[in-house]
Amino acid sequence: MNNPLTQPKFDLTLRIIDLNNVPLVTGTAFIKYSLPSSSATSGEHTGRTERCPITEHKVQFDYARTFPVRLTIDKSNNLSECPIHFEILQEFHSGTVTKVERVPLGHVVLNLAEYVEESDQVDGEEGVVRRYLLQDSKINSTLKIGVFMKQIDGERNFVAPPLRTAAVFGGIAGIMAGEREGVEENVGRMFH
Repeated sequence: MNNPLTQPKFDLTLRIIDLNNVPLVTGTAFIKYSLPSSSATSGEHTGRTERCPITEHKVQFDYARTFPVRLTIDKSNNLSECPIHFEILQEFHSGTVTKVERVPLGHVVLNLAEYVEESDQVDGEEGVVRRYLLQDSKINSTLKIGVFMKQIDGERNFVAPPLRTAAVFGGIAGIMAGEREGVEENVGRMFH
């Protein structure tokens, strides 16, 4: 099934909207993203936003780009995973005016295959817009991203994986739900 003629081809509209809860109030931030080179159809598997200023603990990117992406179908007719990696970086001047420090703030990884079904259900090309908590990060910044996957060619008889809960919502809600469950389980029990 790895025949390029049967592999579904999509126009990916990627929107990197903003980053909030940035601890520093000065400097700039930018985002680099990359796809596996096998899924990019025209050598456009990497990109980056402009450097944008941090203003009141927020960075407004308003970045949008559309490019073709090819996904694969496995033997069970399921769309295979297609990760897109986002690396969030901050730059600021330290000490001298000429020395610029670059600090990684964290990263986000999304599976584009999960957005195929959801993209069919939304109006317009704004796509599925969500906030994601930065991973491998010491800060609680969230990145707002929009993903729209429009199929333009290839096999249509496949099963797309469901869109998972965003880490920012699942993380905070999961902690609160876990605390409530622990309280409810222990109500009425005596501990010695």
